[in-house]
Amino acid sequence: MKRHNTMPRWQRRTLYLTVALLTASGLLWLCVHWLAWPTASRAALQGLPSPWEPWLMKLHGLGVLLVLLLTGRLSGVHLLKGWRMHWRRGEGLALFALLGGLALSGYALLYLVPEDWRDGLGLVHAAVGSAMAALLWWHRRPAALQHPPSPSLPSAGPGAVSRPGAH
Repeated sequence: MKRHNTMPRWQRRTLYLTVALLTASGLLWLCVHWLAWPTASRAALQGLPSPWEPWLMKLHGLGVLLVLLLTGRLSGVHLLKGWRMHWRRGEGLALFALLGGLALSGYALLYLVPEDWRDGLGLVHAAVGSAMAALLWWHRRPAALQHPPSPSLPSAGPGAVSRPGAH
């Protein structure tokens, strides 16, 4: 069995671009909703949201569909192989749990929660999404940074004896 669990380049790039799309559209929506479209102007416009908000949510929804499709694709190979190799299980489980929490809270924001809960849950959703993007970035680090060298290999540290012909 190979000692690494890399994804094909197209899959990795598509996943990172999709997560970047989700993160950027979500953070832009937060900026437009909370900073660029102050409550004072909403009152003058009879409480209407910024014209950018629906478009940013449509873009965010597209990203959600793509990341869920990619997760299904990943779970068939990458997640199962990583589980069998006992590598980064905690990170993988955390990523999967955060994605599940984001899917549920996103669904709740659209269909379940009353209007007066929406702002609070939206901020929690944004925090969890930001945490997931950061954890994915951490998860993608090279395996050599996580796994120490095998104890069966000779050490080249101080006091190591060099063997003749091992140059």
